[in-house]
Order: sequence, then C-alpha cells, then structure tokens
Amino acid sequence: MTEHETIFTWGAPPLKFGAGASDEVGFELSQYDVHRVLVLTDPGVLASGVPHRIAESLTRYGMSFEIFDGVHVEPTDDSMNKAIGYATEQGPWDAFVAVGGGSTIDTAKAVNLLTTYPGELMDYLNKPVGNAQVPPGALKPLIAVPTTAGTGSESTAMCVLDVLSLRVKTGISHWRLRPTLAVVDPLLTMSLPPEVTAASGMDIVCHALESYTARDYRSGQRKQPEDRVTYCGSNPVSDLWCEKAMTLLAKSFRTAVRDGGDVRRYGLRQRRGAHPARQRLSHRRAGQRLPPGRLPFGRGDGAAWAGRVPHRPGGVPLHLRRRPRAAPAGGAAAQPADARP
Repeated sequence: MTEHETIFTWGAPPLKFGAGASDEVGFELSQYDVHRVLVLTDPGVLASGVPHRIAESLTRYGMSFEIFDGVHVEPTDDSMNKAIGYATEQGPWDAFVAVGGGSTIDTAKAVNLLTTYPGELMDYLNKPVGNAQVPPGALKPLIAVPTTAGTGSESTAMCVLDVLSLRVKTGISHWRLRPTLAVVDPLLTMSLPPEVTAASGMDIVCHALESYTARDYRSGQRKQPEDRVTYCGSNPVSDLWCEKAMTLLAKSFRTAVRDGGDVRRYGLRQRRGAHPARQRLSHRRAGQRLPPGRLPFGRGDGAAWAGRVPHRPGGVPLHLRRRPRAAPAGGAAAQPADARP
C-alpha cells in the first residue's frame, strides 16, 4: 500500500512593515558584519529616487554601496546573467538590497546565489530544464524592499525567469534563496499608476485563488526529506493567509485602483505583499511555453481567471468553492469547504 504524505513545510522571512520602514534598511544591515552592499533595482524605480534614499541610509551606518539598475522586467536567463556578471566583476559584496517588484527581488536572489557559489544558472534551475543543484551553504544577507504589492517575492524561496532559448518559464527553488528580511513600506506604492495597481491586485487574487484551490499536501506519495520541495500543496496554515488576502482585497482593491493617494487603505493593500500564502502555490504557468507577446504576471493572471470565475455585476466572485480534499489511502474523504460569497 502506498504511503501518503503527512508532512508539509511552511516558512517566511522576518517582516518589518509600516510607513517609513524603508528608511531603516541601514540599521537592519548594521546588525550583520556588512561593509559593501549592492543595491539592485530597475531604471523606472531608480528614477523615483527610492533606491538612492535607501542607499543613503546605509552610509549612516558606515557601509558603502553601489547601485545596479539593469534589472529586466520579467527577467530572463540573459538579463540575470548580466546582473550576475556585473556583481561578480564589481564584488565582492557583503550583502544585497533589492528595491523594486518581483523581477528585481528574483534577480537579487540569483545574484546572491551565483556570486556566493559561482557556477551557471542551469546548475540550479529546476528539473527538467536545469540540474536542480542544491545551494551548498548559506547565502549573504539579502533585504527585499518591494515597491508593488503583487508578487510576494519578498517572502518566497524561489526566483522565476524565462529561458529564452527554450521559450519556457522556470526558476530556482530552495529555502536558502528566501530573503533575510522583508521590509514592506506601503508609502512606496503611493505613486503607482492605476494600471499597475490593478495588475498587482489581480496578481494577488490569482495567487490566493490558485493556492486556496491547490491539491492538498496529503494527496501525493510520501517523500524523503531531501525530496520535499518548497511548494508542498494546500495546507491549513497558508489557507488562513489565502482567506485573509481575499478578504482584504474585497475591502480595498477598488479603492486602491480609483485613488492611489488614499492612505487609509494601504495597510490592507500591502499586508498581502509579504504574507506567505504564496508559500504553497504551485503556479500554473511554471514551465509553460511562452507566447511571443506575453503579458506581465499580474495582467496575464487576471486575464486567465476572468473567464473561469462566475461574477456578480459588481465583479465579486460568486460561489467560490474548494474542491474536496484528497484523503490518504484507507482514510475517509475530507469534506469540501463551505461555499464562500
């Protein structure tokens, strides 16, 4: 008789949350033996001045820094290799700070890994695309400062990229990639245009729904400890976060899109940014072939779900019901969750 899984794993980095939290990055890194810091960002975020402001907080604690602004939105193996090459040539570095969206944070994870343990991206990419090599030891401190609220990359243990030659989206997944600290400052999203806020919000919706309706962690065969992956399936801990994410969105999403300057709803909007509902997500697009005109994560996810979920005229999902959970062999089937309005 096949033995079914009975163990799930859950993890998230420490979180510093609140208006002005990004001004304390220097203090946080001063708690480590850090002297040189590489700040990673993209040209758009750099133009906002936020990366320089954060970098200046490092100097107040005796640290030097450089800013790399060559992050590619929706990173590829080519863009990540360029970032890794820059960091290698200008290094060594004692720590890294990622300021931006998921693309920047994911790039920083890859840079941290490949500068700490030099090699090729293919060594670490998930199978069957890469060799799924395990990082041999601890990485350098990495502080993630998200400027959007959609990806949750500041809390996850993986980085996602497009492999151009194969036209697939895959990634590197290991708990050592998880940032040392997530610094979530709602004020950094105040100036986002409505279309970016909408895309980020739909990204949250899709991550929460996909996670909430994923297969139960007990539905597969029992794995050896070394074979358990970061994303293990639906489990009681991340269920709580998924429900909370959808509840917060129902209260604040429309307001966030309509009025980007409404400070009152920012605590609701970005609390999801570092919460770990994403910790059990098995993303339906991971490993899929990329169309020539692919959409950004949030926008593409929203388009995909728009045709799947029944809506009231106001746009609120109707009768969202989780599928019955698979039961271990010989056990009684679990009951489906109650219908949710």
